Amino acid sequence: MPANRILPVTRLLRDGSWLSRIHAGSGPARHEPVTVRVLAYQLKGQAGDDAADGYRLITTLLDARRYPARQLAALYRERWEIESVFAEIKTRQRGARVVLSSKTPEGVRQQIWAHLLVHHALRELMVRTAATRGLDPDRISFTETLRSARRSVTLTPGSFSPDLLVRTLVMLQQDLLERLLPARRLRSQPRVVKRKMSNYRLKRPEHRARPQPTHTGTQAVRITRPQPANP
Repeated sequence: MPANRILPVTRLLRDGSWLSRIHAGSGPARHEPVTVRVLAYQLKGQAGDDAADGYRLITTLLDARRYPARQLAALYRERWEIESVFAEIKTRQRGARVVLSSKTPEGVRQQIWAHLLVHHALRELMVRTAATRGLDPDRISFTETLRSARRSVTLTPGSFSPDLLVRTLVMLQQDLLERLLPARRLRSQPRVVKRKMSNYRLKRPEHRARPQPTHTGTQAVRITRPQPANP
């Protein structure tokens, strides 16, 4: 949420987050306030203006017991990985400059669903492979997973017996575990843009040498409680 948005405290929760009400949407829906939970936090070991000012995250997950504030704040960092998923589907899996070949809307939808199902299956394979060694799924390369899956289909064309499928999956997992990615280093980028086309500040030379974090997401989160209103 932007820093200038006022989020009054309706009820303070035990983990430092609080319930508030905002007007969301447009048209008639904007007149109906929505109950949200507000998480205010700072990140230890994080440099830059954003770290000093802190962050505010709102969510409709209102149960503080089931969804602790620290876990939600740490998980929010992961949502940006959706951009990597888009690149995987559009560039690596489908292929660069490859367009959908269907000539009808129904055919295009069918191809899109096929791409999404293949991507889900590949991701499931990555997660299960990482679980066999207790690894973070980020250590499994999507590109290598795609290549290994393509090779397995080429080696056993038209054969889908249960026994062969199990042996193929075991072979794929062994292949991927031999090609692990290095553990991810801690990284941070300033909220700036190269060209002034949004509300973010313009990228300047000082942003290129930004100090990198010293704590992981969960370790860095420090929940800040709301300040009491002045009488």
